[in-house]
Amino acid sequence: MNPIARRKIRQHMQSCSDKTFWDNMNFIHNQAYQLAIKHVHEAMECMPGITKKQVEAVMQKTVEIRENWDGLHEIEVEASIDRIITGQH
Repeated sequence: MNPIARRKIRQHMQSCSDKTFWDNMNFIHNQAYQLAIKHVHEAMECMPGITKKQVEAVMQKTVEIRENWDGLHEIEVEASIDRIITGQH
């Protein structure tokens, strides 16, 4: 991204209300998380010896870990920041 585009995005974010700012940040955070999940899924599918059933079991386990172990039912910036501040990363 070029410097002009970055500046325009920063200016837009600075002009947002608090709610709109955090909604936008949560959207971006969620998209990054979903892309990471997609990469893990695709990587497993490319590995010889891993069956589709095993891939699906791992994907289900990631949801269980995120929700039950880490308590992250929704992917939000605030929850991630809280985990970093408390040293639970």
